[in-house]
Formats: sequence, C-alpha cells, structure tokens
Amino acid sequence: MSLFDDVAPRYEAFCHTPLGQFINQVEQKIIIDLSSPQPKESWIDLGCGTGEYSVVLASFGCHVIGLDESESMLERARTKPVTSGSVKYESADIRHIPYPNGFFDGALIQVTLEFVKDAPQVLKEALRVLKHSGRLVVGLIHELGPWAQYYQERAKTDPLTVYRHAHFWTVQKLYELLHCFPVRIESGLYVGPNEFTTQDAAWHLESQRRNTWPLEKAGFIGLRFNRKDCGTL
Repeated sequence: MSLFDDVAPRYEAFCHTPLGQFINQVEQKIIIDLSSPQPKESWIDLGCGTGEYSVVLASFGCHVIGLDESESMLERARTKPVTSGSVKYESADIRHIPYPNGFFDGALIQVTLEFVKDAPQVLKEALRVLKHSGRLVVGLIHELGPWAQYYQERAKTDPLTVYRHAHFWTVQKLYELLHCFPVRIESGLYVGPNEFTTQDAAWHLESQRRNTWPLEKAGFIGLRFNRKDCGTL
C-alpha cells in the first residue's frame, strides 16, 4: 500500500478549501512558468497524485504520462476531465520508470522528492528518460520556509499526517544530488500557514513579500534544469 492511499480523500478535500486553493494557485503558476509547456510535447509527471498538474500540462496541448504508486490517488486522477492534449495514468515505482532513454520533452517532480525513499535514484531516472534537449522541473517544500516548519511541528502530534515521513529540501541539497545548476529558480508561499485569512488578503501579502523578501524565507521553490547541462548521476 502506498503512503498516500489512506490520505487521498483528505488531500483532495483540502485542495478545495480556500487555503488549499491559494497554495495550489501559487505553486501552479510557478511550475507552469518554469515548465513552459508547448503543444505536442511529451511530459512525464512523476508522483502525479490526483493528476492536478498532469491535466494542466495537457491543457497546453501536451501528451502527459502520470505515474504514481497510490491507486487511490490515481482513481481520483482518472475522474478529472482532459479537454486538450492527452493524459495517461499508470501505477509505477518512479525509481524505475517504465520508459526508454530520451523519451520525454519534459519531466515534472512536484512536491514528490519529499516523500520518496531514494531521491537520487528518482532524479537519475528522471534525467534518463529526458531527451537531450529536455527539461526537468522540480517543485519543493522549502526546508527553511514557514510551511516545512509547520509540517515538522504537526508531525510531532498528528500520527496520521504523511509529513511524519517527509524530508524537506533546499536549493543547495538538490544541487548536491544533481551536480548541475538550475537555469531558473522561482519562489513563493511567503505567506505562512498561520497568517492566512482570506485569499485576497493572502495574495496581497504574497505579492508584497515576493518583491522584498529573500528566497530563504519562501515556503515553496521551483527549479528548472536543462537536461543537456546535467551529466549522468
């Protein structure tokens, strides 16, 4: 059984709350800006969960493969309508991606490295299946930000939270695994979990802080790597 099988209903419900929607909007804008998806491109969404990002990539006319170990998450993903491009969901261990070398134009790892058992192997596989001209986009819960700190505290008292098993990341830690520099970094979620009141107020505060606060205070970081810049792990 996958770590996320039992929490899929709660995860989906949270995504529809005002706070969940705000988080998703902030992160999705960053990820799509970094991904720059183009019509007819092939993408793989590693740890696709309920398919939110697979569907968004497809909306740009991309052909997307969504991989996840959680059948409960995939069941929910398959109910989401796809109006452009295409999405195919598969149950798979993303440490062993069932696709050949150089197959995809893009690979997305969105808030997934936090929960995998072997992050170096996942990154190695993501690079393997990318074309030489391809790009890897990674979204991270930033270890130094307010959200990682919140999840760490929550894990001490909530035996059901998946964050009991989470490992959080910094740009430096990811660089030490990939041994290549990202071509772009974007940051967001400068609004902490205890500061949220309404979406309008949160967006106002988010905009202010994004223009003045350093990356170290971001709750979420997105990075884009060009495959050609990264060697073999």
